[in-house]
Amino acid sequence: MKAGNKWIAALCSAAMVASMAAGVAAEEAAPAETEVAEETVATEPERAAQVLVAEEKVEDTNGEPGIRKVYTVNHIYGDGQKVSNVIIEYNTAIAADSLSTDTYEVKDRTITAVHTNSEREVTEENAEGNYVVLDLEIQSPILDDKYATDGRIQGMTVIDSATVIQHQDVTAIDGTVIAGSEEEHSTSAGDGGIMGNDAVITPDMDKFDDNHYYNDPDSHTVLHYNFFKPEGYAESGETYPLVLFIPDASAVGDSWEYILQQGNGGTVWTSEEWQAENPCFVVTMIYADKYINDYWEYYEDYMFGTMNLIRDLEEKYPIDTGRVYTTGQSMGCMASMVMMEKDPELFTAAYIMAGQWDPEQVKDIKDQNLLLLVSEDDPACERLDKNVAKWEEEGGVVARATFEGIASPEEQAAVIDEALSSDANICYLKIATGTGSMDLEGNALNGSHRMTWRLGYDLPGVKEWLFAQTK
Repeated sequence: MKAGNKWIAALCSAAMVASMAAGVAAEEAAPAETEVAEETVATEPERAAQVLVAEEKVEDTNGEPGIRKVYTVNHIYGDGQKVSNVIIEYNTAIAADSLSTDTYEVKDRTITAVHTNSEREVTEENAEGNYVVLDLEIQSPILDDKYATDGRIQGMTVIDSATVIQHQDVTAIDGTVIAGSEEEHSTSAGDGGIMGNDAVITPDMDKFDDNHYYNDPDSHTVLHYNFFKPEGYAESGETYPLVLFIPDASAVGDSWEYILQQGNGGTVWTSEEWQAENPCFVVTMIYADKYINDYWEYYEDYMFGTMNLIRDLEEKYPIDTGRVYTTGQSMGCMASMVMMEKDPELFTAAYIMAGQWDPEQVKDIKDQNLLLLVSEDDPACERLDKNVAKWEEEGGVVARATFEGIASPEEQAAVIDEALSSDANICYLKIATGTGSMDLEGNALNGSHRMTWRLGYDLPGVKEWLFAQTK
């Protein structure tokens, strides 16, 4: 029954009830009339609403048990945002022992575990409820794209939807059997418009205040950025570090989401684990254009506007000006070098990768704290070598380490820690030739420009080194 017809029927029913009540009251004695008058009697609209609610409850109770809705949970990794879990909502509580990874299919993905839950949340333990949580395989970010089957970004298209089939029977707690079928149940793609889409859950992005504006008073340029604020900062009475993240040129445009989705350079600092030990502010820049290039040219409005933004935030928020860090890849690496040269006091240290600048123009940052990462398979390596050689020539102290990109974190740490624990103010890390990516069997393949930052923010010790630098 359509909603409009329901209301008409409900109003008619309420009118009939009111008419019958009036007839009965007229036949009763006067004392009874006084007694009725003292009771609280619902109005006709109230009765109509009560009838409508009752009808809806009956319809819901009589509905066939089955899948109500499909949700995706999306997390951000070194190779970008991917669907990590699918949550299926049923209209009745599901028996966990009736489920296995073979019960369901998620199109083009591999299910690794199945649990039940009473809440629409990811869980590692079964809890009695009407939600079924599917864990999906997440592959290594340095797996070559041609082997990937974990829903990674295609070009610049983020895949945040999923299609589920319940192939096998599922048993409810009350014994009802929900028959398997070939029916497909899907989430809707995209963000669902201005009001959002509650079927697409994005906990990593949701931590940020999105798309702030900064009107630079010097250049009259409007800059856009996302802003993360540590929990409880306003009441703590303490000051906090700030991390500025500038992406590579692939993320330029007007999308505040894509700057966060394209990799974990902005979101890695906001994880619960990192914030528990290292609470900090995080700024991720949103540039409308590629404002810096390999010819040593840049838009001054964007460059100096970004620097003014950091100064403005320092005045408005409890930021520890002795612990302001810049990080970024490719375009972000180059921009960080230039800003550090223009204002040596603005940043405490930098963790930058896969970029370079004219050695003569940035030779004066030789005394600043720099952590550099590049793949030997990246053409940027030869150019960055020249930067490091110039800084060393000018008196900078350099520690070097070369490690295999496909090595285990323990093996990488054994090599990297030696450089990070040295007294050098410049640590130069390289991913060894032919080890920057891999095939499905884990065999080493060549690295690349972009493979560098797929790995970079998860390397052992690098984030800790950055936050250990102070003025």
